[in-house]
Amino acid sequence: MNLSHTNLISIHEKPKTELITYGIKMVGAPLEWPETMGEGIKIGIIDTGIDPYHEDLKSNIFAMRNFTRSRIAVDENGHGTHVCGICCAAKNNMGVVGVAPRAKLCVAKAFEKDGSALQESIISSIKWLCDMGVRIINMSFSSDNYTDPYYYTIENAYQKGVCFICAAGNGGYSPQAIGYPAKFNETISVTAVDLNKRHAPFSSIGPYADIAAAGVDIYSTYPRNRYATLSGTSMATPLISGCVALIQAKAKRRFKRYLTPYEVKLMLGMYAEELGIPGRDYVFGYGIFSFGRIDKTDFLI
Repeated sequence: MNLSHTNLISIHEKPKTELITYGIKMVGAPLEWPETMGEGIKIGIIDTGIDPYHEDLKSNIFAMRNFTRSRIAVDENGHGTHVCGICCAAKNNMGVVGVAPRAKLCVAKAFEKDGSALQESIISSIKWLCDMGVRIINMSFSSDNYTDPYYYTIENAYQKGVCFICAAGNGGYSPQAIGYPAKFNETISVTAVDLNKRHAPFSSIGPYADIAAAGVDIYSTYPRNRYATLSGTSMATPLISGCVALIQAKAKRRFKRYLTPYEVKLMLGMYAEELGIPGRDYVFGYGIFSFGRIDKTDFLI
């Protein structure tokens, strides 16, 4: 099991002003914030952990647990902290803002410092997150194979109403490159695009693609209270996880219930901007998701 990101591009100190980055704007998250910023929603992150002391993240951490062989519970890699920031960095007048800045994070550390993980660690993470009451699980990683216990754990959680948002992987243009868990019917497979809404060359494509979001040069939180720019379908995936948090918070507020994972997938497809052939295609799935169109000239980073 491997993380779905390309090499680290650059590390930055704290920005001088609070930033809403281009990926957040591309999904139209600010259009939803007057009604909800994800209040009452818990998002599960299975990754390399999180920096629990980061100024943009610490107020939104609900729970964290280590499922690796390492004795260190915090993020030793940086990938998990970056993913958490894209999804849920707090709107606190500094740093960056996540898609759902008032949702809560339940972080399962399943990946070692080198970015590898055992499927047993993923299974244990899913079970723990379900016990914590999460309705969304972000899985920014990919593998060429799976075990039956792994699939049945996902299928069981899906039947209980958990939405799995998964990275398509960084296998490029090969139509068979999308890996697991994004290949499962019970998950939502996310491919990546750039600032100009063009397919990112590294992003896997294929018949399992469901939805697309920004994944090139994504600026977010990084350990030791820093920030970093990374690229990968790993970065596109938490953008969609944050959007699902806004959708579920809105559904609970307006209709007094959460949407099922199937309803969520339908809604993502209905809001998507089609860029390929009508309907579903191998590159964008149903299209680039957005709550509304924001002019590209308004993108900051």
